[in-house]
Amino acid sequence: MYSSREGQQWFPNDTVSTNRRYVARGINTESSKHQLRGIINTLKHATKTLPIEQQLVKFSEIPKTLDESPLPDIIYGTLLFFAERFKDCDHNVVRRCILKILKDSEKHISQNSQSSELEQTIRKIFFLLENQSNDPIARALTLRCLGYMSVLLIERLDIQHGILQRLDSSVEIEANAAIFAADKLCSKTEKFSALAYERFVALLQASHVSLAFKTKLVRIFRHMHWDINLARKTRIICLQLLEQCSDEEFVLTILKTLTFLSNRALVDRSDQINLLFKYAQNDPRGYVKTSSLAYLTNIAQKDLTFEISHVLILLSIVTSAKELNVKAKALYVLTILFQQTRLLCEIASIDTEQETRLEALHYIQQCEDLIQDKIIEINVIAVKLMSVIIIESKRIESISNILISPEWETYFSELSKRIAELILSNTIQLIQFISTNQAERNKYIKLVQEYLKCLFSICLSDNNLIKDASKMIINALQEYIDTSYDDVFAQLSKFLLKISEYKESIIQELRENIFSFMKSDELINMTSSFTMLAKTVLKARPENVTQAKEFKESFMKRINQFGNLQDGRYTQNQWNIYLIGLEAGKSGCCSIMSAIVTNFVNEVDVEAHRFWLRALSNASNAEQMILENIEVIQMQLDLFDEGVKFYSKCDTELSGLMSLIDNSGVRVFGKWFCQLRARFFSTMKLILAQLNFLSSKAPKLLDPDVVNINESLMLLAHMHDFVAHSFLDIDAESLAILESYQICCLVLAYAIQCLLIPSYQKEESINPMLLPLMRLAHRNENDSILSGQFNDMNSRKNKVQYVLRARCVEVLRSIEKCRTSGILNNVATQLSQFVLFILGVPINLPPFFFENKQGTHLKWSKVPALGWSQSGSRVSSTTVSDKEKVVIKLEGIVQLSKRLANKRLKNIQFIIFGSKTDIFEFEEFEETLQGNFKFSELALAYKGRNIKQKDNSEANYVATTTVPLTSNYFTTTALVQFPMDSEGAGFLNIHTRIVDDKNTVWTIGPDLIISPPSNNQYI
Repeated sequence: MYSSREGQQWFPNDTVSTNRRYVARGINTESSKHQLRGIINTLKHATKTLPIEQQLVKFSEIPKTLDESPLPDIIYGTLLFFAERFKDCDHNVVRRCILKILKDSEKHISQNSQSSELEQTIRKIFFLLENQSNDPIARALTLRCLGYMSVLLIERLDIQHGILQRLDSSVEIEANAAIFAADKLCSKTEKFSALAYERFVALLQASHVSLAFKTKLVRIFRHMHWDINLARKTRIICLQLLEQCSDEEFVLTILKTLTFLSNRALVDRSDQINLLFKYAQNDPRGYVKTSSLAYLTNIAQKDLTFEISHVLILLSIVTSAKELNVKAKALYVLTILFQQTRLLCEIASIDTEQETRLEALHYIQQCEDLIQDKIIEINVIAVKLMSVIIIESKRIESISNILISPEWETYFSELSKRIAELILSNTIQLIQFISTNQAERNKYIKLVQEYLKCLFSICLSDNNLIKDASKMIINALQEYIDTSYDDVFAQLSKFLLKISEYKESIIQELRENIFSFMKSDELINMTSSFTMLAKTVLKARPENVTQAKEFKESFMKRINQFGNLQDGRYTQNQWNIYLIGLEAGKSGCCSIMSAIVTNFVNEVDVEAHRFWLRALSNASNAEQMILENIEVIQMQLDLFDEGVKFYSKCDTELSGLMSLIDNSGVRVFGKWFCQLRARFFSTMKLILAQLNFLSSKAPKLLDPDVVNINESLMLLAHMHDFVAHSFLDIDAESLAILESYQICCLVLAYAIQCLLIPSYQKEESINPMLLPLMRLAHRNENDSILSGQFNDMNSRKNKVQYVLRARCVEVLRSIEKCRTSGILNNVATQLSQFVLFILGVPINLPPFFFENKQGTHLKWSKVPALGWSQSGSRVSSTTVSDKEKVVIKLEGIVQLSKRLANKRLKNIQFIIFGSKTDIFEFEEFEETLQGNFKFSELALAYKGRNIKQKDNSEANYVATTTVPLTSNYFTTTALVQFPMDSEGAGFLNIHTRIVDDKNTVWTIGPDLIISPPSNNQYI
């Protein structure tokens, strides 16, 4: 998207001969060919003028460029340049650099493997091998380049035979490179695997071939999974090789190869498991034992063929093995197996033979004893196993049709508390070890971290246990405060922070203890620990305005002490205080965030930082304004306007920040959130004003004002949904917050519909999003499942999404009581109370609000190309009528952010509609929520043909097309009418929608508006 400061962007039609030029709003019109030309010119200049070392620096920057602009034209042209350079240069150091570029660009090569454009690149790379270069290093580099381009060689038999011939090379580096290329090819194509199989077998059985070469070659057999018969033949050959040679590296390579083959081919799984157990039990070499157990881990994660007998073998290894590494690996395999629930369920079941149950229980108890062993590393691994057993035992107990044997039931019932006590005891011992053994400090801290992770996992479902554990952690902090071990205390503090995110009520009880601890001078000097504890108490926010003011005063005293506040300035720990301020906003303590960030505004000397801090200050002031005046706001509605002004200022500050960042064409969640909250405040003001008016008179049966506020709420709910699904990168918590406010709007609209609009004057409808909450609202108090869900929702008071949902359930219950009783007196007053009930919940500013990184967006490879046709034929006249068709070509890529690098997208949908007038009164529509929402609504209305016939300003036709995404790339053409008025003006509007692998639709943008220039210029 181009803003007004960048000027209008003109582009010629490159599809057919025409004299008309067009403006595209919402898109960067620099074509991929133009970008490619700039890249190639830069590389050519470097090649001609710079020394080799500087050339390599320039070359090495290319993979990053391809990642930023992964468009086919750029990839084809850039790789062709390097292929020519590889073929013609005289320096192998340059070829090595090009090899590295191909390695880093392998994903781009794979994404474009169906194109014929890379054929010339392959020919130039293969040239040195095809023409029998005398340089063995150059030939080896060629083979490795071909390996990274193997996805393009599936049908190239000439190159495949050339690679196989080089396996016979007497030059080691060339033969090794041939193995590498063959391995890459076998991973891509069944034909080459079948073609090369006999050749590989002959080399492996040949007496003149070295063992080192065979060890490298046999690894290729892991790719012989394409065909069951081929996989079984490969397994037989590998087993024969195992019998013929006992070399440790060779044996391990074959075992690893067979494990990989078994996982991929899904044959002989049981045989492979038994083979690995044989080596784990009987081989005298410790490394072979540990490696065999490691390979069992790979199978255990995906296989259900393990049996109780295998578990008993592993338990036996744990208790009898002398090697520490062997014990550790066996414990790890057991941990993975028990995570699947099935085996533990079978072992503990009353249907299992008693002897087997008791044997397994005896072994498990011996594993538990390892926690008290002096070998600390084994302690942690044993704790992980026991924590998995605890978690899975609770899952087993919830399965009604499973009968647990008495001895196992007794063991399970006592295990959680016992293991928690052992973990805490060992953690304290580790703190003591650190004070006497500084040399192994990092190792001990890592062990503390692992212990506390396990403690968190086993305590989370038991409130009493987690309360006791939290108290013991606080006691440990207080007892060892004199040691001033910030890195150790940070781990303990992090445990409390994690608890606060899930069990806010427990931290509420312990908040005073934590507050008291935060006063200590020793903690003030432990930066990380203080920061963690400050974030923890923020999670336990007060429940009313008075408590909030007292909490803020106490909290800021500690922050000022931590920052050594002097003359209104923090003189130390500024960055940590800033992070605490952000956490306050995320936790709903906006007054604290405001107090902190306002302090920094005048202290920073970077303009971008000032924009950002002022934006945060205004956002927090807006929320603080509403919350602190919630008791009087119904009578002082102008306070809503103050909140809107603050959010308007926040939006302006974010615009200033974006003007300093090269973020063109990408939506900014922060700006949209500001606009959404401002809209929310304005709508709440409108509703309360109308309800105040209605409460002062007897409302008519169908008052127009009632209909207006109902429609306003439905529109606001829809806008929340639109924002929530306009950012593919949005995190789950931010999404939940937006959806919660959407539900609030729907609940209020439903309340108005039920209580103010008589049933005979309406068509009652219930939004599907309300159904789960209505089920909770109508719950029977004896229904333990639904009551448990509501109680859990109601207990998580530090998360606005849970609080709002709980309040919405209460509103729905009240509505139902009113309808059932038939008492509808003071309905407007009741509805006002519902609104205030929801407004009184402090909002957690969405975590996504604080992210300003470039997110997932569309990157167009070129400006959509227009071709005029009439009755299917091309025309070259300069006069274009309203009846003519436009052939539009759309091509580009969905540029995923780093966070979503591995996300799969299914297709992209285009809704293309014309209009004789500009449907937007502002040029930078892509930057505004209102503009995008209006665009989307109009596009969907056209798609559904839900357009008022009297609207003569709009065209009454639309083209829709859905295009599959291939490696996130798309290209398509569509035939549409381009409306023209008498002055030759018209607009073509293109709305884009992305469908992900879960069939969720996202409108990530940018949308496009294409129009001829107002002055009707010609080329």
